[in-house]
Amino acid sequence: VIGKGVYGIDLMLKDQLHGAILRSQYAHAKIVSIDTSEAKKIPGVHAVVTAEDAPNVRYGRSYMDRYILARGKVRFMGDPVAAVAADTLAIAKAALKKIKVTYEPLPVVIDQEEAMKLDAPTLHDDMPLPKNIPEGVKVKNVCGFAQVHVGDPEKAMAEADVVVDEVYETKMIHPQYLEPRMAAAQMEPNGRLTVWANAQAPFPVRQEVAKMLGLALNNVRVIAADIGGGFGGKGSGITSGAAVEPICGLLAMKTKRAVMIVLDKAEETISTTIRSGARMYIKTGVKKDGTIVARTGKVIYDTGGYSGFGVQAGGRCTTMLGGWYLMPNCHIDGYTVYTNKQVCGPVRGPGGPQAAFAVESHMDSIAAKLGMDPVEFRLKNTPKAGDKIVGVPKLRDVSLGETIRTAAEKIGWGKVKLEKNQGIGIATGSWIESAGPGGGAIVKVNEDGSVTVHIGKIDMGTAPRFGIPVIVAEELGVPVEDVTVLSVDTDASPWDAGTVGSRAILVSGTASQRAAIDARTQLFKMAARQLEASPDDLEIVDKQIRVKGTPSKTVALSTVATNAHNVIGEVIGRGYCDNLELMAEEKAHGSSQPFTAHACIVEVDTMTGNVKILKYVAVHDIGQPIHLAAVEGQIEGATAMSIGQALCEQVVFDKDGRTLNPSFVDYLMPTLN
Repeated sequence: VIGKGVYGIDLMLKDQLHGAILRSQYAHAKIVSIDTSEAKKIPGVHAVVTAEDAPNVRYGRSYMDRYILARGKVRFMGDPVAAVAADTLAIAKAALKKIKVTYEPLPVVIDQEEAMKLDAPTLHDDMPLPKNIPEGVKVKNVCGFAQVHVGDPEKAMAEADVVVDEVYETKMIHPQYLEPRMAAAQMEPNGRLTVWANAQAPFPVRQEVAKMLGLALNNVRVIAADIGGGFGGKGSGITSGAAVEPICGLLAMKTKRAVMIVLDKAEETISTTIRSGARMYIKTGVKKDGTIVARTGKVIYDTGGYSGFGVQAGGRCTTMLGGWYLMPNCHIDGYTVYTNKQVCGPVRGPGGPQAAFAVESHMDSIAAKLGMDPVEFRLKNTPKAGDKIVGVPKLRDVSLGETIRTAAEKIGWGKVKLEKNQGIGIATGSWIESAGPGGGAIVKVNEDGSVTVHIGKIDMGTAPRFGIPVIVAEELGVPVEDVTVLSVDTDASPWDAGTVGSRAILVSGTASQRAAIDARTQLFKMAARQLEASPDDLEIVDKQIRVKGTPSKTVALSTVATNAHNVIGEVIGRGYCDNLELMAEEKAHGSSQPFTAHACIVEVDTMTGNVKILKYVAVHDIGQPIHLAAVEGQIEGATAMSIGQALCEQVVFDKDGRTLNPSFVDYLMPTLN
């Protein structure tokens, strides 16, 4: 807020060169040849690299379908083809213009459903169709397939009193963080590569940089800079498509100099990962009293030129199209499809917003068809503890009904008097968590009793820098201000999957709590000797270790911590949180789904189409807040982003795959008045 964060672009490395990337001007074409000779002659140019200068290694999340620099073919406008390192950015950009690439243009396919047809151009010749596609289904350019099947939807649909059949579509949007992606890299004298990155997942970046550049993990170090916004778009930059870090590393290896690459705004918009567009077919059968009996549907999920995060997000969208209401019978097929658009990746609940838009709009349509109040219709089909919903076999602590009723009350549902051209609406949502890697924490107790915490998650609004000190301070009996959380350095921080998937406090908070308890156990063993008591009888209060029930028998935490250095070494607690462990607990006891309900009143200018939001209410069941201000900020930010996609945000492509609105001038977003 005060502008004191050290962001990636603030780095100034010794003898630093400036990197720039040449990107394809075709959405689909064969690369016939690349001539870099003229670019290399320009004074001040230190390296020009193409795919031939990099290891012949492919990368990807589910499909290994992409190279560090395009090799043989480009598949979207913005695909990286070559890169330059030079004394200045101006020289680097001048060198890009001298690189001569000969292309053989190929047919372009922009629409994901058209791409599935057998007569569509083939985007990836050597990528097989998913093995789980049903026998007899003839499709093309599909990289992911998911299926949800519950009960007997065909039979239930035939017995329904009312059937509503609709199609919904969402377009691609860019997360539009203010700070573009960057990377800096430097070869150390010992042959190690150090990378600075504004990435949400430093350890996955390290793993992919090492893999793509042919280095061992111990020879790659990633240091996290502060992040000026991410929203998922910087969460899995390499495996999702924005491979700035390995390109920068390749240039540093070639030049033996430090190199920095910073994307400009237009380049950021056309080349980094964005939220997928989806076309969703949804049909629901209900009884006259409003009871939902069946749903069938199909998701066609656009992942762009490479698979990126599309397979995972498309599968999530498929599951969530079943909704979070009681749904005894359901069958939905989901296809993730290649097109000649930029790569799609995680953006704030990948796959969820698309499905939520379709599900909730569809619920309103059904209510209208039945002549029921939309709130009452939703409440009619709300699950309770012990019920199951699509994708979740057992629920506990179900708050969906409570969030609906609270939102309706706060917005004045059924009571507010609407003026001409005004409308009122309500929608709900949920999020189905999935199993995935966890993360660790290290808690070090310093000689004076203050505490340093190492975690592998960066802070980007999810509050590890502020929430975790609260957790650790409580366990160690010290003031919150005595606890410091350090920035991520893969050489010193414990491994972590990254700040993704709404897991920051859940994973790192749990790991930090366990690490603090481990450190406390060590301290109690040391203090027990001095206090002549059992470690189990000790507690820490106000930086004093004391015998429970006997406040007079105390020893200062700082004294024990100092003595520990001379006896057992520095007190270091370790902790780890395994997402599989959390998911197993959910499976055993039932899932505590997060539910939300939003309601708003709008006014529409029927002459211009301008929409004015008069009142907005967001109700979220978030469980136990560790840092309330951060939670409120997350809700407000997500609400603003959702309003943007609902009213004005969209990455616009022409028929040739060119992005028509790459700058903030043309990409419309909600702004502060």
